[in-house]
Amino acid sequence: MSFLKNLFGAKKLDGTALANSANKGEYAQIALLSEFQDARPVHDETRQLRWGRVLPRPYAETLELMQKQGWLKATGAAHQTTEIALPFVAQYAQRLAREKADVMPKVRAALEAKDTSQALEIRRQYEAQQPLGQADWTGPEPQMSHSALTRRILFLQHWLLDGLSAETVAWLKLYAAEQHMWGVYWQLPPAEIPSAVQAELASPHMPIAEAVYWRAYGLALYVDNQETWQRCKGGDHVRRLEITGPNDEHTCDVCRAVLGQQFLVARAPELPHRDCVSTRGCRCRYEPVLEMYDDLEA
Repeated sequence: MSFLKNLFGAKKLDGTALANSANKGEYAQIALLSEFQDARPVHDETRQLRWGRVLPRPYAETLELMQKQGWLKATGAAHQTTEIALPFVAQYAQRLAREKADVMPKVRAALEAKDTSQALEIRRQYEAQQPLGQADWTGPEPQMSHSALTRRILFLQHWLLDGLSAETVAWLKLYAAEQHMWGVYWQLPPAEIPSAVQAELASPHMPIAEAVYWRAYGLALYVDNQETWQRCKGGDHVRRLEITGPNDEHTCDVCRAVLGQQFLVARAPELPHRDCVSTRGCRCRYEPVLEMYDDLEA
């Protein structure tokens, strides 16, 4: 009887309650509904299985229930959220925005205290509350060494920082560390950039928000490149590194000359290039070249 009730006579769901629920299985239903704001086919099998682990019922049954509720409509192979359900989707989006606004200052405060382990734990706890274990605005799942890498930024001594005041260096390191911790990079509104930093990092080639973005990005990229080089140098499964990076109108001739080239790990050119003249700085990256055993010399 319960099966027939679920299939034919399920009670009306409360979309507002689901969108604001503390139960992951409940708000996951609105999160899934949000995926269909623009008409699209159902998710692939792997994605369906991931959704099925958190939803209170299997993926296909959830979509069927949403159609019975009038929240989802099917047109051919595509599904789309209906106007009836848009308020619930909007409420869930507002919830996500509040949670993001709440967690970012906590991570920043931990980084200001140079406690990168705590910052990473805060990020992990935040993302663990997301239906699929990752927010849609953050970077990939962080590795075990992620907090240690971010910590290197906060204590970095490098020619990239030469000539800058202590105030600008401290602010730039914190900006770079915060973005590295989240695994994603964004430009700040000019109002959030201290006037002293703006005066010191102003560039005739780009707005101040873009100028400080690229300076901070360069610090994070340096730390990641050093980690890649050290990891490959100390291992026996990688012998070569390839120099990768964007090849666009901002790429200088120095960087363009080595893009796509492969080097033995011990002979790879140091990154960033000291003689790079790009207004965005050197954006070259080490990429390990994985080889099959058949390719290796005996």
